[in-house]
Amino acid sequence: MDPRLQQAAKSGSIDELYALIDENPYILENIDAVPFINTPLHVAAASGNTEFAMEMLNLKPSFARKLNTSGYSPLHLAVDKGHTDFVYWMLKHDHSLACVKGRNGMTPFHFLVVRGNVELVAECLNVSPECIEDVSVKGQNALHLAVVNDRFEVLQVLTGWIKRTIQRNAFKNEFCFLNKEDFSYNTALHLAAHKNDLQACFAVRLLLECQYVERNKVNGDGLTFLDILRNLENSGDWDLDLEQVIIKTRCKEAASMPKTKTLSDFWITPFTIWKRHSTAMKRLRSNIPEEARGAFLVVFTLIITATYQTGLQPPGGGQQSKDDPHSSKTKQAFFILLWLSNTLGFYCALFYTFSFLPLRGLFTSWYILIGTLLGVSYALAVAGNSPDPVMFLMMTFVIFLLYLLYLTLLAFLGRKHLTVVPEPHLSWFRKP
Repeated sequence: MDPRLQQAAKSGSIDELYALIDENPYILENIDAVPFINTPLHVAAASGNTEFAMEMLNLKPSFARKLNTSGYSPLHLAVDKGHTDFVYWMLKHDHSLACVKGRNGMTPFHFLVVRGNVELVAECLNVSPECIEDVSVKGQNALHLAVVNDRFEVLQVLTGWIKRTIQRNAFKNEFCFLNKEDFSYNTALHLAAHKNDLQACFAVRLLLECQYVERNKVNGDGLTFLDILRNLENSGDWDLDLEQVIIKTRCKEAASMPKTKTLSDFWITPFTIWKRHSTAMKRLRSNIPEEARGAFLVVFTLIITATYQTGLQPPGGGQQSKDDPHSSKTKQAFFILLWLSNTLGFYCALFYTFSFLPLRGLFTSWYILIGTLLGVSYALAVAGNSPDPVMFLMMTFVIFLLYLLYLTLLAFLGRKHLTVVPEPHLSWFRKP
């Protein structure tokens, strides 16, 4: 880089910058052509010259993501030098700059965590929530870095934010973030237990308060969180405050936990009738195009509506004729056939609706709850309009309970074995 341009960036002289551009219009292009170089934006970031940096970003936006020969972006340098205002303006200009990976896979957001800048960490999480997913080349995320570097105020911000986030896949993201393993298979909870000091005790308590943290996860040494604490107790470094933290938790030692099945164990288990049926249902989901799936669900909804309406208002009202006993028997036989066909159609439509939806935790539970309430109301409606309310109520509930039992088995027992083909996403229903 031209020394004059470097001096202009360091002093923040925009006039001198344009004087150099007037002298050589390709001066910035020549810099941009080099893969790793210290750009004028790097110099301005290290000096905290916000106005010059904004002008440079206007001329060459690509400089914001370019790494210098040391492996750092301009925002890395600004964080390292403590130029808070500069960092705010850079994030305001482009919030995704917090996720630029530099040396050792560290992002500017990681730098902020390591340096304990609580306000900027909160700002990054606010404007760029995806930065929480980034990990270093050592497999450590922001939670690991906060524990390792004793940044417990930052740890409070991270755990507080992840518990309150409402973005898409929030449950999954919270679970993955809290239980992320580094290259030694240590979670943040393992690392906090290893430190064994008063601040670490606070960190342990903070992590254990998180609902989705795995308390009994085994690290690379075959130890759980509780094993690490026991080892500290035996070495004489036991902190009595830690004992109070785990009294009401469900922490276990590795020796008392059942052996974890490996992936190969799943493939060599016997292929039972239930697994064969569950796999067939999942293949059915994956083989149907998503557009066709949407059309089928609309049809099933119409069938559920029509059959439910027939149950509420059957032809003839299900009333018996008191004048003609023969006519009464005929109407009762007619009602039984109508009830049987309509009930089977209603519950089959509910079943196929369930089969065409993805089995995903809370979503499945909601559908089973709604289907249960709808099935109960249908049984009561049919019984109220039938010639023999008690008999028809019992028969309808028998069919309904069989349907409900099958849905429950399919939803929960089917999760106990793996399938090769992942379950499809409903892109037509929920756009990314």
